[in-house]
Amino acid sequence: MRKLVCAAAALAALRATAWATPVEMRYVATRVDAERWQNTYTVENISLAPAIDEFTIWFDYGLYSNLGLPGVALGPGGWNELIVQPDPLLHDDGFYDALATGGGLVPGGSETGFTVLFDWHGLGEPASQRFDIVDPVTFATVYSGVTVPEPGSVLLLGLLAMLRARR
Repeated sequence: MRKLVCAAAALAALRATAWATPVEMRYVATRVDAERWQNTYTVENISLAPAIDEFTIWFDYGLYSNLGLPGVALGPGGWNELIVQPDPLLHDDGFYDALATGGGLVPGGSETGFTVLFDWHGLGEPASQRFDIVDPVTFATVYSGVTVPEPGSVLLLGLLAMLRARR
């Protein structure tokens, strides 16, 4: 058991150093019912200057449908949210977009509570998604990345895999 805990700690340290990026977007996926899921995102501005004022999370048209908002307040910064549904006729992905109405997220800042409901049509649990940090004035993409599960989820999956391998 001690080796498992050490291995999990090493995995967490490796994750922190190997994937250092200017922006990190983490999520927690929660099953609502058979096909309905809810992702709650945390956006962390590690070093992107001057601030994150807008971001977009993409939902692949073949895997997601029926996007929605739960109608909860997001936090002290104030953000306007927009949902656009995936379009299977045009093969267009859907998206969730959040625009800061205040000062946005400065380097070192983070905010959580960005929540999207959706129907998942893939196998297993919903996976990572593409996201873009957008300049709200020019609409240019400033940074692109991929969402990652919350660290606790990664450690738990690593521990489960090690336990199965041990058996």
